[in-house]
Amino acid sequence: MRTPLFHEHEKLGARIVDFHGWDMPVWYSGIKEEHLATRRHAGLFDVSHMGEIVVKGPLSEAYLDRVLTRNIPAMKDGGILYTFLLNERGGIIDDLILYCMVQGERYMLCVNSSNKDKDHAWMVSRNSEGAVIEDKSDSYAMLALQGPFSGAILKTCVGFELSTLRSFHFALHKTIPYGELVISRSGYTGAGGVEIFLSPEAAPALWQSFLDQGAVPCGLGARDTLRLEMGYPLHGNDITESTTPLEAELAFAVDLGKADFIGKDALLDQQRRGIARRLVGIEVLDRGIPREHCRCIKDAREVGMVTSGSLSPVSGKGIALGYVDSQLKEGTEIFIEVREKHLRSVIRKPPFVSGTLQA
Repeated sequence: MRTPLFHEHEKLGARIVDFHGWDMPVWYSGIKEEHLATRRHAGLFDVSHMGEIVVKGPLSEAYLDRVLTRNIPAMKDGGILYTFLLNERGGIIDDLILYCMVQGERYMLCVNSSNKDKDHAWMVSRNSEGAVIEDKSDSYAMLALQGPFSGAILKTCVGFELSTLRSFHFALHKTIPYGELVISRSGYTGAGGVEIFLSPEAAPALWQSFLDQGAVPCGLGARDTLRLEMGYPLHGNDITESTTPLEAELAFAVDLGKADFIGKDALLDQQRRGIARRLVGIEVLDRGIPREHCRCIKDAREVGMVTSGSLSPVSGKGIALGYVDSQLKEGTEIFIEVREKHLRSVIRKPPFVSGTLQA
């Protein structure tokens, strides 16, 4: 599969890789350069591989309130929520962003690309309310313009003033050259900026307009190191159907006080019993790069496992997310086993760096 911007990536000489069945750019000039450009100026990402599922009709609110973990009736037009689809055991089927297009009537879910078909099938199978559920992924392209200069670039290119939009809110903005844009003040980098939904036909022209104003094209490699520096989890690595939001330190996105939702009983039971493991940030004190599946060691015994790891382009240190014994606190020193070497490390609460840097 290819996004509407595939040929733009080819023109720029991007290194293309297979990402869950999509031909996607992993880097253009290099991961470190693109990473730092996003922190210091503005990075531009093609995230059109993400899935969009629309839920609509008079019963959409009741349905979503039952299958998602947040308080859906409290949402207003233009609001955004980070939330979960959970299985009956409280495991995370997917983490997603929910957009309230028309309160009580129309919502859009932006879901992880590798989970889109599974999410849609699961949602349809649980639809006892009779809400209308449609996979609209082919109707949207999606760009992420991230970094401290993204607001200035956005204003120049489409005439939108970012300061008028609160964090985790979106606006519908009509333009002549690009049609109607859904401009969302959100992102996966911690550097500020927006995510923009638009028609696939208009995407190449807006992409080029952003580049003409100095945005740096960035691939999946920089997107991964940026989110890791912030401590943002990646589904399939840091959160899965075998992990719960309580274990992943994501309880803020679960409203255990609302009447009911799928997985609530399992989470309440886990809350009563206590969790045996939790997702933490880990900073390597020795030289070395932690990777997924590296063991965490303390007092000569295994106490956890790395789920995501890399070298921070900002600090130059090895950083990781991983599940460790829940009794281990911040500041506890452990070792990460990398190629039979034990790297001295410390448990740290992310983010590991500031989201933006001085240019």
